[in-house]
Amino acid sequence: MFGTRALFGTAALSFILAPVFAQHPMSQELPDPEKVEVPGTGVTVLMLDLGGRPVVNVLLNGKGPYPFILDTGATVVAVDPDLQAELALPPQPDAPPGISRLDQLGVGGAILQGVVVVPAPHMPGLVGDVTPRGILGASFFPGYLLTLDYPGRKILIRKDELPSADHRRVFQYDAGDFIPRISVMIAGKEFRPHVDSGSPAGLTLPLNSEADLPLTAKPVQKGRARTPSGEYPVFSAELSEPVQIGEYTLSSRRISLSDVAPGPEPPVGNIGFEVLQEFVVTLDAKNHRIQFTR
Repeated sequence: MFGTRALFGTAALSFILAPVFAQHPMSQELPDPEKVEVPGTGVTVLMLDLGGRPVVNVLLNGKGPYPFILDTGATVVAVDPDLQAELALPPQPDAPPGISRLDQLGVGGAILQGVVVVPAPHMPGLVGDVTPRGILGASFFPGYLLTLDYPGRKILIRKDELPSADHRRVFQYDAGDFIPRISVMIAGKEFRPHVDSGSPAGLTLPLNSEADLPLTAKPVQKGRARTPSGEYPVFSAELSEPVQIGEYTLSSRRISLSDVAPGPEPPVGNIGFEVLQEFVVTLDAKNHRIQFTR
């Protein structure tokens, strides 16, 4: 076993008032996959699209393929309950109802063995190339680099590790951060939002950040984010100063403000597709590092 992971899930936002993936209502810890196998040459697969969320085709116990959202904001493998029943997945011993076990989950030639899965949340309102059948947490490949190449529309998995953080392209996040966090600078102020590929939004910061931000006008409510723990208003605002992620200046100064969060901790905000689409994002889950390149 690699250890256990808290069942927080993603804080993916929807600004069209449609429910999307959010923190899973279960709160216990789950075991990591029993084994990860990736060919020495690595794996490259097509990145499909679901409203800005990266999607990969996966095989479950050799059957499929099934489209799954590949989510840096998720700490679980979640499978549509109908698909769980169709595959007749056995229940995980000593676990609450609905939690089951996969012998294998395949992404290209990469294989996760002995995977504990949970029921995926209800998924209406998600519009894109495909209809998702589940969620795959991007951190399920420790010891390998998982790359989301947004411009190239591909996903790569290979044996390697990122260099030490230089705060320009490579960022260190805490081992206790189940969802990666990076430093974002605005007018000399530092913010540390989650990197959330499951969010279709751009940069979202907590409501209490307003006083520290150089806004051109008062934020305007543009919708609500729905999660299993409740609904949260979402406000839109324009900055008078640019946003910096390491050595990069973001092309947009439009941000959102909301207190939606992936768990019981105070909200820290997140970085979603509208920002991530500019980058090649590489996750090193073993060393708790993440890299942004253009």
